Amino acid sequence: MGEPTVYMWPKKSPHNKYSELLSDSIERQGQHVEHYGPRSVLKPRKGDVVHFHWPSYTYQASVFPLTIAKSSLFLLLLLLYKGMGVRLYWTVHNIWPHTGKSRWDAFMRRRILNLCDSAFALSESVRQEAVSVFGVPEEKLVVTPHGHYLGAYPESGADIRARFGIPKDRFLFLFVGRINPYKGVEQLVAAYRSLPSEACSLLIAGQADAGYGLDFIDAANDGTIKVHPSFVDDGELADYLRAADAVVLPYRQITTSGSAILALSYKKPVVAPNLGSLGEYVPEGGGVLYDPEDPEGLRKALLASMKLNKKAAEERISDKLKELDWDRIAGRMLRAYAGAVPQEVNA
Repeated sequence: MGEPTVYMWPKKSPHNKYSELLSDSIERQGQHVEHYGPRSVLKPRKGDVVHFHWPSYTYQASVFPLTIAKSSLFLLLLLLYKGMGVRLYWTVHNIWPHTGKSRWDAFMRRRILNLCDSAFALSESVRQEAVSVFGVPEEKLVVTPHGHYLGAYPESGADIRARFGIPKDRFLFLFVGRINPYKGVEQLVAAYRSLPSEACSLLIAGQADAGYGLDFIDAANDGTIKVHPSFVDDGELADYLRAADAVVLPYRQITTSGSAILALSYKKPVVAPNLGSLGEYVPEGGGVLYDPEDPEGLRKALLASMKLNKKAAEERISDKLKELDWDRIAGRMLRAYAGAVPQEVNA
């Protein structure tokens, strides 16, 4: 029997570079990785690895009877793999799907975890939450941090400040990403409007979910709030980040934020609520985390971010990025694939 193959589900995604960067780093370690898709169902053999990331897309449907059917097929597939000696792994990016939790999600995710040889949590807080919520042993989950995005997005050289008429001497807050209720953009606009308008600007860049209007921005805009109400292309994402002084992520709920790690990858301080694993990623002095229960928390955090020492913040962020090296993370996963003791992998 030849070397085992890792079937990454997915190896690449148009919506998230995480699995691509992870797959590349695993391949640099000498392990063969293939994309897992509909045509891959019959490919895994004994000893191979099937590593999936967002299972809710596989078992959820628009109507509940179809969800039951899809869920049953998914569980049967995992049981088939187990019977064949295929090893199963799940990276728990979120405790619950972005669509919200339900009793069916709890049922499915508990069973998925039980069928997996091991699962990966992107932080210790996520690991502890998964253990508590789904009732699995601690040793079932291995902490493997979310890697950085250094060099992942090319720069086009676009002058984003000039495009939106933002003076170079203005402190620029940036929100970038999909816009929906749980992202907290309405709260960001309200908090921003309480700041001295002559000292700062706010750029909101991203596509709003269907049915979610942005009229609240127009009503509050004094001319210093700039809006790019559509998807930011990968070719310009780095340019937006380079233009900012701080990236604001006023989420109402969060497990692990790739957006926070993206901001840190460009040495930008992060302003965000102290939720989920953000406290494990945003270093002290490299951003401002606020109490989400404090009505003044976001406003005070915005003001505090304007007073951060830029050089010191960049040094703190650089130290954190060393911990988020992809090859280091891939090494941990490969040891887990090989059946290493999880405690050794966490070290």
